[in-house]
Amino acid sequence: MKNLLLSGMCCAGLMALLPSTASAHGGQYRGPGDVVPPGGGGGGGRTGGPAGPTTGGPAGPSAPAPTAPTTGGPAGPTTGGPAGPAGGAGPTTGGPQGIPITSDLTRWTFWWEFNKDPFIRLRDAIHASGPQTGSDDFYLGSTKKSEAKDSLRPTSDEIMSDVLPALKKAIDGTDQRDINSSCMVAMAKIGKDHTEFKLVDVFRPRLAKGDQEIREVAALAIGIAAIAGEDEMNLLIDLALDKGKGREASDGSVNARTRAFSLYGLGLISHATTNVEIKRKAFTAMKTVLEDKSINFRDLKVAAINGMAILNIGMADDAAKTLLGDVLNSLEEYYMQKLGASEQLIQAHCPPAIAKLIGKDHPDVDRYKRLFADDLMEKGKVKRSSNEIAESCALALGQLCQPYDDKKSADKEYSELLLDTWHKHKDLQTKNFSMLGLGFIGGEENKKVVLKEFDKAGKTIEKPWCALALGVYSHRIYEQQKAASGAIDPESFIGETLYKELKDCKSPDLTGALAIGLGLNRYTDAADKLRELMKENQAKEDMAGYCAIGLALMNDTRSIEDIREVVDGASRRFSLLQQAAIALGKLGDKGVADLLQKKLTDGEPNLAKLSAIASAIGFIGDKRTIKPLKDLLFDTKLGDLSRAFAAVALGGVSDKENLPWNSKISSNMNYRAAVETLTNQQSGILDIL
Repeated sequence: MKNLLLSGMCCAGLMALLPSTASAHGGQYRGPGDVVPPGGGGGGGRTGGPAGPTTGGPAGPSAPAPTAPTTGGPAGPTTGGPAGPAGGAGPTTGGPQGIPITSDLTRWTFWWEFNKDPFIRLRDAIHASGPQTGSDDFYLGSTKKSEAKDSLRPTSDEIMSDVLPALKKAIDGTDQRDINSSCMVAMAKIGKDHTEFKLVDVFRPRLAKGDQEIREVAALAIGIAAIAGEDEMNLLIDLALDKGKGREASDGSVNARTRAFSLYGLGLISHATTNVEIKRKAFTAMKTVLEDKSINFRDLKVAAINGMAILNIGMADDAAKTLLGDVLNSLEEYYMQKLGASEQLIQAHCPPAIAKLIGKDHPDVDRYKRLFADDLMEKGKVKRSSNEIAESCALALGQLCQPYDDKKSADKEYSELLLDTWHKHKDLQTKNFSMLGLGFIGGEENKKVVLKEFDKAGKTIEKPWCALALGVYSHRIYEQQKAASGAIDPESFIGETLYKELKDCKSPDLTGALAIGLGLNRYTDAADKLRELMKENQAKEDMAGYCAIGLALMNDTRSIEDIREVVDGASRRFSLLQQAAIALGKLGDKGVADLLQKKLTDGEPNLAKLSAIASAIGFIGDKRTIKPLKDLLFDTKLGDLSRAFAAVALGGVSDKENLPWNSKISSNMNYRAAVETLTNQQSGILDIL
């Protein structure tokens, strides 16, 4: 397929018209590209050929529109949040006339797009809108007593008898790249073997295909499916280590990109199982890669670290405690090595990984807080020059420290350090992550501090991060209160402060941050203003989209009709269409799927439109869309990409998980230390949904 110039969409004010690609396995671009210095290790093994549609999850409103495929790994219409060029904050030649466009990767929107899923929890809302009872444990299990007739979630019978066979038929009927990769990811999201075929037997033959995208998606799909059988585990381990069954299935040696995707797959399988021995097997493979000094492809070590981060070990018994200790020792040993600046980018993934593994209550948490605080102050035992290390330490402290409620709080010094970092650090991203860390840590003293900083912050750069920190603080307080008593005590003063700023705000970017902050704070007094801004500023897609999401986060059901009008009118504002549709789903509008379904086949099959709509349909997860999506999948009058988008949506509707599978990786990760297989504009692990 020939390349097409992306048309019409702006990426959160960062990009005008940026050439992108469409990728079949379903994904979006949500953040900065590979920031590895040029010449930083080869062996990726990427081959040419077009990519297919990447339709994303609840995406940020200003995603670049998709184009037709280009060469490379799994890529796609990047219907996600704000995009940035590969290579960090440098320019890209993405303008319609080749004009360099620079993306400011320090903006708050990047963090939000990587971390929004646990805050939005779209499927919880849309499935709760019907009188369904029960839990995910019953979703694909043998019992059906939990599946109410009028639930919007597909039943296990519908998925196993209708969706999975359709995807198998589609993938068997063609070698076309887009349809193959989209069907594999869709089947993996279902994550259950059919009575007539096993998923691994569908994926394994495609590991030997001549197309790199197909190979790496096949490896990844085994992990997304999270079936921790002996065949699956042995195959992924050997793929990751380039040996045995991996080489045999690949018809030769396993290239580095496929190995990296296999490492992430091992993490995903391990996250889903409670079997400690399976987790240990996965860890052993990851540790082997991390310790292999002959590897010069950074992506492999980054994959190993982030795979360890999602092992989901806990401390339920002695075996789990021992394994967790071994994983922590491995990460710490690598982190403490004296390495050059480019390798420090890899080491920067260790602090957030350790924070994910241990949380606030591990016996060794104080030692890790001290270690990361010293490195943040550049007083650690190992001298480092990488800004990414400081950024990661700020992120980790935000996850590890206890609330700062008064002068006697045990972790007072770390909150004070983050505040001092916010004021004085030379790296802007480290400053921003420090402010966010104060919101995550919480406590009355931190609330006072962040409110004070909000009042005096600069509107363009600083105030959006303060608004986000206040929103995160509110959300976490509410979650704790709900868990304790089922009721919340509104943080009204925070809401009043954010609303006062909103009423006088002239900056679209700050308006978006205030909308998210107000939504997380659930300050419904601001709903009328947000509705007004959304309706009157639809040409500013990012701002209007964030206003819609803010209304949904505060559960303002009065906004449903107005948001429906936005969806109806967003004929060519595809990211706004997607964002507004997701807001409707969050608000429990059962009619949103019908509305999107009509738009899917109404008018020309524009790739940006297909991407946005298929994404929203998939993440809303309404079973009433299954039949029309199947009709699209097998409609040979449609183009291959259109059919592939239908497969993407079917996978989303039938997904076994309530959150996107890669949100485990993206949450609280330092996306500024990105490498190509983690996230770029199209083909990284976080760009696939």
